[in-house]
Amino acid sequence: METINETKTPKWKIALLVFESIVIFLYLFVTVFFVWYKVDKNGFIAACSKNPLVRSLINYTTKDDYEQNVQDTDYNKENINQNEGLNGNVETYRNIALFGIDSRGSEFDDSTHSDTIIIVSINNKTGEVKMASVYRDTMLKIVDKDGDVSYTKANAAFFKGGPECAINMLNTNLDLNITDYAVVNFTGLTKIIDALGGIDVTLTDDEMNYVNGYLTETRLITGLDAPDLTHSGQVHLSGLQATAYCRIRYVTFYDEDGQKYYYDMGRTARQRSVIKKVVEKAKDAGVGQVLQIADSILHYNTADEKIITTSLSLDEVMDLIPTLLKFTLSENTGFPFTCDTPTINGASMVVAQGLEYNVSKLHKFLFGEDNYQPSETVQTISDYLINYTGIPTVKLDEDIEPETDGGEVDTDNMTQGDNSEE
Repeated sequence: METINETKTPKWKIALLVFESIVIFLYLFVTVFFVWYKVDKNGFIAACSKNPLVRSLINYTTKDDYEQNVQDTDYNKENINQNEGLNGNVETYRNIALFGIDSRGSEFDDSTHSDTIIIVSINNKTGEVKMASVYRDTMLKIVDKDGDVSYTKANAAFFKGGPECAINMLNTNLDLNITDYAVVNFTGLTKIIDALGGIDVTLTDDEMNYVNGYLTETRLITGLDAPDLTHSGQVHLSGLQATAYCRIRYVTFYDEDGQKYYYDMGRTARQRSVIKKVVEKAKDAGVGQVLQIADSILHYNTADEKIITTSLSLDEVMDLIPTLLKFTLSENTGFPFTCDTPTINGASMVVAQGLEYNVSKLHKFLFGEDNYQPSETVQTISDYLINYTGIPTVKLDEDIEPETDGGEVDTDNMTQGDNSEE
């Protein structure tokens, strides 16, 4: 009987087949990955931020550096107060306080004033983000870390008790629910803008001169360098030049719509404009640039020299990534909306023409709440300020009810004050 010999496939051919299969699989995987990444870069990053394996890897490689160099681990949310009986839909929003300081070294908790105070409000449902600057000279109620009460400039809260005192000041006077914050100094802002390749702005001749003037001091504070500007008009600013630009408050600022802002209103409007440009560039940046910024923050920050710090943990930052990737930065404004600028005890103050009224307008702007009724705490502070300063409530044009006799409404006194400087 004829024997049939079975031919076996050589082992080297099996190995080659397996190798080819792996190569084909990897090729397909990489192809799909890059197509997905190109089409939906933000979706890919958001998915990674939610992936337990990726988060574990990030925590393993980064958490210690983050907690040591960036996170304020001494910050205690249990010390943060909120007014009783908060009304409206404030809980729908994640509100974070952004403070800008001009300190050098590690003076992030005391011995410095927060000359920039911005409320960043994130709509958790839509991803829409709004910003409201609180003018630094706004007269508000401050309770310091020893429990002493004073009515003084808002920027003094940081000096009197660090971020906890400053957040409590915002929550108490404005009916907010802020629990988290971020602080950046001149060096931090410079580093972030440089990592994004700078920003483009339109400068007047006066603004150019003031940028060059502020550059002298800003170089000394940060230890960084940048050349003076040589022309106005369309100008590309480096990080240090942009930081100097943010400090201008003696020259009128014109926004993209041609709206004029004077003095400190102009300074805060410039700051919000710069933040908007930074956010737009960050959203369009590649992963490499984003990682460069993160690396700069993590490794430039030391125990002796801080450029940025925050109450947010690394896990909380990763939780925010999906929201931040889809967000749209929409409107921004300054607070108070109607104000006067008297000199009180030798200091120029910004006094809301009715704190209760202005808080109602703030809630309409941030949270879309019509006819918001401030808490009893805000009403009490508002009454005190009116009695102490003699400055009454003044409403915006759209809030003036027509007179019942058909006469014209007198709006001569409806201003934001003369905004004079000290």
